[in-house]
Amino acid sequence: MSTQFDYDVFISHSSKDKPVVRELANRLKQDGLRVWLDEWEIQPGDMIGLKLEEGLTKSRTLILVMSRYAFESDWVTLERHTLLFRDPTNARRRFIPMLIENCKLPDVIAQFAYIDLRKKV
Repeated sequence: MSTQFDYDVFISHSSKDKPVVRELANRLKQDGLRVWLDEWEIQPGDMIGLKLEEGLTKSRTLILVMSRYAFESDWVTLERHTLLFRDPTNARRRFIPMLIENCKLPDVIAQFAYIDLRKKV
């Protein structure tokens, strides 16, 4: 059974990390990926929770931008729990964690290999 997705990636992040996230989103878009980013997809008057759920459902992969701010964010927690509930072992590779700063990873996240963006190349 083949599933069609409107987006290649959904970027889950704290708004406090927006400069790094914008750079990542623009880079992915330049590389030809279809990116779901809140400020690009949520319009005035939209119900935020419904738009997030729609974005998660229509995205092939969730990129979790990990920082101390992300792990303090209720929205980020909801997004990652939603995805991990659907695929707890990440068997379908729908979850990619990216670390942007030193921070304590929750145990449920620490079990996954992550991309380290702390040192830019």
